[in-house]
Amino acid sequence: MDALDAGIREFCPVDGDWRPLEAHLDQAFASREPESYYDAIFNLFERFPEDDGSGVFWTALHGMEACGNYEKKLLLYFRRTPGLMTTAMLRRIYNSGQKDIEGFPIDRLIEIQK
Repeated sequence: MDALDAGIREFCPVDGDWRPLEAHLDQAFASREPESYYDAIFNLFERFPEDDGSGVFWTALHGMEACGNYEKKLLLYFRRTPGLMTTAMLRRIYNSGQKDIEGFPIDRLIEIQK
């Protein structure tokens, strides 16, 4: 784990200010291996399951969508700790036309959260 990974994984907003996290995410997605930060991002989603980080979590969602190859980790983290952002990610994948991840029907996964 490098300092940036730790910065994302352990981030806590001060006085409701999530902006420093935005800088960490920008660095992660500009790196040579943005996928190496997915676990830290999903860990953050787990720690704040009903939050969107004042909109900053959407930067992470869009970054993972742009880089790709996040679906297996999404499935793992959603099944462990479903939350606002992981549910949104599953809905976006489903709405794009993909109906399953690793053989798990997305509509059944989301249905659990209704």
